[in-house]
Amino acid sequence: MAMPSKWKIAQYWEKSPRRRDFAPHLQLDEPCCFACGSFAERWKRKQDTPQASWQRASLERSHVVPQSLGGPDDASNLLLLCRACHRESPDWRDPEQMVRWIATRDERPSQELETFMAWLAAAERAPDFGEALASVASEEGAAERVSEILRDLIGQAGTHFGVGYSQGTRVAVLQVAADEISKRARPADREAEEA
Repeated sequence: MAMPSKWKIAQYWEKSPRRRDFAPHLQLDEPCCFACGSFAERWKRKQDTPQASWQRASLERSHVVPQSLGGPDDASNLLLLCRACHRESPDWRDPEQMVRWIATRDERPSQELETFMAWLAAAERAPDFGEALASVASEEGAAERVSEILRDLIGQAGTHFGVGYSQGTRVAVLQVAADEISKRARPADREAEEA
């Protein structure tokens, strides 16, 4: 038997009397992780049906009772979890252990907000970046130049499988960006001094 679609799983839990136990964050019109509520704005497009949004969502099917312990591949035994929750969820024969685990999960914001917050945290560890930004902030076209530098550097960075950009990579991008911003600002500084 084929695994049910994400939409079928969401529909099943929306109507289940145990919805609040297994899918406390579920809303049919907004795809999210059943356990922590994490979502991504890109999963839902204006022209999409809820079904299309759920299918696009990068949520993983997670067994309440694993197959290896006799759990079936039907909607009543599947939850939709973000990668982090799926990785940490219990593999146990008793479904009530999944309920207990879900009840202890902290809520998470959107993936976009988490990414933004991670870049802010990286900026705190790369103080030269803030100083470089401040040195060019009043220059015309500075935002475009800095954006171009960041896009170029991010394009050169590698990612960890299942993680994306590590925090160390973000810090490195910002440190190198600070060097580039300072380098490009120096000729303008020299011209101003000579005049």
